Amino acid sequence: MRAGTWDLVRRRVYLWTLTLTVIAAGSAAALAGAEQAWSVVAGALIGFVNLGSLARAVVRLVAEVQADPQRGAGGAGGVGLALVRWPVAALATVAVLWYMPGRPEGLAAGVLVALAAFCLAALQSRADLSRDDPEPDA
Repeated sequence: MRAGTWDLVRRRVYLWTLTLTVIAAGSAAALAGAEQAWSVVAGALIGFVNLGSLARAVVRLVAEVQADPQRGAGGAGGVGLALVRWPVAALATVAVLWYMPGRPEGLAAGVLVALAAFCLAALQSRADLSRDDPEPDA
């Protein structure tokens, strides 16, 4: 994947996440109050950061393999990021639920909003991403 393609996908992810979060938080505020809306926003932020770090690690892994297919991906950076990402996401979830007057269902809805935003951005970018596929071996 070229850097320009990843930048385009990342911008689409930002736009979809922001759009869906505003819609979901507005709906939650109208139906269940401000606390639920803030929970949706916090969940979307946690999901966005978690999925964004995962996507960054995958792009880095693919770039390493494409650069030197014989060596593979033996870098320790991806492993370190994976070891840190899950505890940080868990601590952020606990902090939101413990210290914020949020609600668990709003947090879960926010994480689903982030996941939906990543999926929509990938679907929107699939034509750009498929052009980067290498030619099949014959």
